[in-house]
Amino acid sequence: MRFLTFRERLSAHLNLLPTAVYDAFPAVLFGRMLVLATRLGFFEALDRQPKTIAELATSLRLHPDSVGLIASSLAANGYLKQTARKYSLAPQAKKWLIKSSPSYLGNLLNYVEILHSHWMYLEETLKHGKPPKPYTEMFAEKEWEIYTYGMMDLARLLLPHISSKLKLPSNAKTLLDIGGSHGLYSIELCKRYILLHATIADFPQVLTCTQQIIKEHRLEHRITLLPCDVTKGSFNTGRYDVVLAFNIVHSFSSEMNVQFFEKTAAALKPGGVVYILDQLKKERAAGVDKLLPLMAGLNILNEIGGNVYSFEEIEQWCESSGLRNVKHHKLSIPGVSLVRAEKSKNSLVTQ
Repeated sequence: MRFLTFRERLSAHLNLLPTAVYDAFPAVLFGRMLVLATRLGFFEALDRQPKTIAELATSLRLHPDSVGLIASSLAANGYLKQTARKYSLAPQAKKWLIKSSPSYLGNLLNYVEILHSHWMYLEETLKHGKPPKPYTEMFAEKEWEIYTYGMMDLARLLLPHISSKLKLPSNAKTLLDIGGSHGLYSIELCKRYILLHATIADFPQVLTCTQQIIKEHRLEHRITLLPCDVTKGSFNTGRYDVVLAFNIVHSFSSEMNVQFFEKTAAALKPGGVVYILDQLKKERAAGVDKLLPLMAGLNILNEIGGNVYSFEEIEQWCESSGLRNVKHHKLSIPGVSLVRAEKSKNSLVTQ
C-alpha cells in the first residue's frame, strides 16, 4: 500500500494531513477496484507482454476510459509499471496476482468481493452485536467454493511461516483438523509424517471442494472427511495425537470457546498436542500487526457474530480445559499468531 509518500507520512505524523479522508475514500475504493481488476483478468492480460490502454480495453472488453483510470491507479500504487504508452506487471502483481504464480492470491480476493457486499449491513451488525444472518445460512454452492479456495490461498501464504513450527510427536498417527476447509494443512503434515492419518471436520458444502483437492494430492487413503457443524456434538474422545484449530477460534463467542476448548482437549490422547492459528489482539503491537487482527475481528463479527481474542484469553481457555505448556509462537508475517498446547500424558480418557 503506497498511497502516502515519505513527506506525506511525515505531515500525517504531525497531524497536518486529514488522514481520515484518505482512509475513508481512496483506500476503500482502491481495494474495491483491485478486487474487480483481478476478477476481470486485468493482470492476466499483461502477463505475457506489455499493452497499451487500447489493447487492454479490447482484450478485456472494457471501455478505454475505464481501463485508463484503472491502469494509472494500479501503477500509482505499485502494481503496474508504465513505459511510454504501455503498461506491464510490477513484481507485486507478478508474485501475488498471476494464476501461474505459486503465491497467487486471486481466489482470496474473490472471497473479499463477497465480503464487500456483506459490509453493506455492517451498521445493523454494530447495533445488534451480530449479523442479520450468518454467512453459513446465506452461501450457495458457488459462494462456498469461492470461500474454500480463498482460504486455500491464505493457507499457502501462511504455510512457509508456520511449517517449521508445526512439530508433531514422533509417533503421531492421528490428526483432527477442525474447520480444516481446503485441507492444505493436513495435506502438508501427512506428506511430512508418513504414518499420519488426518480427519478434516467441516461443513459438507466445504468438503465437496476438499475432496477434489485431496484427490489432486493423491492422499485419499490417508485423509478422511467428516461433514459436520463443529459447534455441535463432540469428537471421538481420546482418539487424536494432534488437533489443528486454524482460523476458527475467532468464529466463536467467549462462552462458545470455553466449550470448544473442552471438546478439543477431550478429543486428544494423553500427551497429544493442539495448535491454534488465529489473528490475536496485541496491545503492544503497531501498524498492520495491530490493525489487521482488529479489522479481522470486525469482519468476523459481521460474518458470523465472532470476535478476535488475546493470547491470554486463549491461554486461559486451554488451561481451564486441562491443557498445559501453552506457548505463543511469534510469526514473521504480521497479524497472525500460532499457539501450541499439550495434554498431560497422565490425563485420564473417559468415554
